[in-house]
Amino acid sequence: MQNVSALPTRVVVVDDHIMVSEIMALSISKERDLTLVGIANTDRDVAEVLQREHPDVILLNYRKPDRGCVNIIRAMLEESPTSRVVMLSGNGDDDLLREAVDAGCTGIIGKDCSIAEILGAIRRAARGDLVVGSGSHHHS
Repeated sequence: MQNVSALPTRVVVVDDHIMVSEIMALSISKERDLTLVGIANTDRDVAEVLQREHPDVILLNYRKPDRGCVNIIRAMLEESPTSRVVMLSGNGDDDLLREAVDAGCTGIIGKDCSIAEILGAIRRAARGDLVVGSGSHHHS
């Protein structure tokens, strides 16, 4: 019987811009403790991937995060209630951040973060930590 904690964290990348998911997919695939189980670029893909994979962590990257994101987060967690959602957000809109967290988002990090910081946020979210911060100013 394999030790459960030794299993890699299963990650799905949800991204409306294929470019970012390609970069993230490459980065995640190089990490021993993370494994990419799906990429979704449309809402239909998202539902399908989540029903199939029920990943540990969903990395959500929308170019224009807005109130719609909150609905997307709720819908994703309905499909896969045990997943934790980490959102890449380009705007530091505090109301949006609060609403996203209320909707069940575990982590929100700035789009200006390095790949290493994004991977770190995925790991922390997988452990159940609330991850809110951006590349420029850290709130601990």
